Amino acid sequence: MKGPYPGQILTAIGVDSNNGIYPLAYALVENETTNSWTWFLEQLGDDLKLYANSNFTFISDRKKGIIPAITKLFPQAEHRFCLRHIYENMKRQCKDKELKDLVWACATTTTVRHFEKALEELKKFKAEAHDWLIQIPPAHWARSHFSGRAHTNILLNNLCEILNGKIQGGRDKPIIYCLEYIREYLMKRICNVQREIDRCHGPLTPTATSLLDQMKRQAQKHKCIFNGVKTQVTTHWGDQFIVNLDEKTCTCRHWEITGMLCSHAISVIWDKIKHGAKNVLELEH
Repeated sequence: MKGPYPGQILTAIGVDSNNGIYPLAYALVENETTNSWTWFLEQLGDDLKLYANSNFTFISDRKKGIIPAITKLFPQAEHRFCLRHIYENMKRQCKDKELKDLVWACATTTTVRHFEKALEELKKFKAEAHDWLIQIPPAHWARSHFSGRAHTNILLNNLCEILNGKIQGGRDKPIIYCLEYIREYLMKRICNVQREIDRCHGPLTPTATSLLDQMKRQAQKHKCIFNGVKTQVTTHWGDQFIVNLDEKTCTCRHWEITGMLCSHAISVIWDKIKHGAKNVLELEH
């Protein structure tokens, strides 16, 4: 809150199927503490029927109190840390742009082998930054170590920041007015999103369609060799990946992490269709 009215707004934002924000909950509390986050997450858990063994995925900027609250209430949950906030803390040691690129490379690669290679490059550039970063378990910030349960490769907690920017106009108002301001904004946003959905054609959202089209263009350049169970896919630049359609996996891990077909899997589906297979059409659709 701003102005003469004290307090802190806590928000929980989901990601919709078009990679947009979907507000789940908000509350105004006295301070951002472990107790306030615990209370807020308890209410969220009750509404969404999240239990102690729920395997939902949270992403936060590691602000005061939120880590112990999530650990206490949802010990089985995956908790990602916003990469931008990690870097903001790291750049106090070094503000070189190359450091940012190296950290991003470590976080965005989807395989452990390439993650370790990127981490070694970071170590060569600045050992202190490397030593600081590895104190944070990579399961919290690196795609190569994500479990795949969330089906999203999101690394940044900018969703809450987007919402915070939209509700700035109510933050300096009395509490009741502020809460009404937020409620009205959320109602309008949900209605606008629904109108966009109603204008869509086909089974996928615009963002998903665009990503799938991009993967299809890449798949046209791949070559496939089937070994009876799995298929080896060779890209036009020489990299090789193993695809198993039955298990819905590819060694690039894009399919596992995002839940969307990677270009290698699409290439295998096309290859099977070309050779007369019929039971892969539903998977491609």
